[in-house]
Amino acid sequence: MSQKYRLENFRYILGLFAFVYLCDVVCAYSGLIPVDPANPGKCFYRGDLLTLGVNDGISPCQRLTCYEDGSILIEGCGKLRIDNCNRGERINLGKPFPECCILKYKCKKPDGTPYYIERDAADNGPTKAANVA
Repeated sequence: MSQKYRLENFRYILGLFAFVYLCDVVCAYSGLIPVDPANPGKCFYRGDLLTLGVNDGISPCQRLTCYEDGSILIEGCGKLRIDNCNRGERINLGKPFPECCILKYKCKKPDGTPYYIERDAADNGPTKAANVA
């Protein structure tokens, strides 16, 4: 096996691990919904006609931006997977994106003692932690 071949395999495997890691820890997303040829200049999302511009408060914590051509930018956040913690509950459910992305998780220390943490799924950064007495 040549050294060049091994280096290419190593790069491929390293890239694959990086991709899997990022898919596992980053939950913010965005995407562009293209223009509907049957409805040019109109933005339909899940059967609803959106107003031009920013549309906040779309469940489950999304912001949709309707452009004049009828395309839609969709931005949102999911839930993070954190070891030894539950799936998390949204703290600011009624607030617009990205404020609704803050989640509270109940976690367990190795000795079984519970504690709570908050994470912002839009930027994947910690907000605060609280211990339970």
